[in-house]
Amino acid sequence: MRTVLLLTQRRPVAQSLMRKMRNTPDVRLLYEHDYTEAETSVLSDFVGVILVEIAESGKYDTGFCLALCNRIRMKAPGCKLLLLCPEQDEIIIAAAIEAKRDGHVDDFLFCDATIDFIMAKILSFLSV
Repeated sequence: MRTVLLLTQRRPVAQSLMRKMRNTPDVRLLYEHDYTEAETSVLSDFVGVILVEIAESGKYDTGFCLALCNRIRMKAPGCKLLLLCPEQDEIIIAAAIEAKRDGHVDDFLFCDATIDFIMAKILSFLSV
């Protein structure tokens, strides 16, 4: 069983992904809105892919999320890290590009991506 952690404040996105992927063989999705629980979940549930939303406001900002990704990368180097970024925040986009270029995350996509596209991206990481 391959496990995906959806770490997001956007409950409708998580619910839609869980509904769309519920019949995907050998894949289990977990949803977490408390980012401070992510490291524990990654290690205890053997997460293969984590989708990390960079919140547009609040405490789960770019710095927090990138630091979290760095800690997860060190503790679980096989876990694929996928950022979900607001599409109109140039500072967050630049940080996501740099994080990918530097190998701190595996990829990023934008919050306005369709559920089907997000699902395809997640599944592509599971097949690697």
